[in-house]
This record gives sequence, structure tokens and C-alpha cells, in this order.
Amino acid sequence: MGEVALKYRLMPESPAVDTAAVVAALPAALPADAKLGAYEVSPFAFGLMAIDALVIGPDRAGLVDGVEGGLASLEGIQSVELLEQSLL
Repeated sequence: MGEVALKYRLMPESPAVDTAAVVAALPAALPADAKLGAYEVSPFAFGLMAIDALVIGPDRAGLVDGVEGGLASLEGIQSVELLEQSLL
């Protein structure tokens, strides 16, 4: 079984959300067999800072749903968007 790389964009609820705290909570929000790769916090619009995060995990059924559920459960996150998905 191979691995899959998933790139997500997380949008905070407001510019007041502490993106450093969200990034620190990312690894704990992922399924046990997935890990956080690189991430980047960048300006998006109207003072919002978008968090682009790379998640790497096994190519198995249900991985994407588990990752998205975990990321969406983070405090202060309004939306989670899958930007890219590829096999490694």
C-alpha cells in the first residue's frame, strides 16, 4: 500500500483567531496513521490568515474523511478545503 499527500487550506473564523495555536493543534486533530508535513500561514483577504497544511498518510479508504473531520473540529476554523491530492 502506498502513501497519499493531501494539501488543505484552513480558513479561520476571523482575523482574531490565533493561527499559531491552530497550527500547534493540527497533529493531534489528525487520524493516528496520518502525519502533518509542511504548513504555511499566509495572508488571504481582509486580515484573514489562511493555513495551508500538507498531510501524509496511507492510501486507504476513509483517510480523507477522517482528516477533514479532524481539521474541521479545530477551534476557530470556519472551513477546510482540499486543494490537492496525490500518491507518493
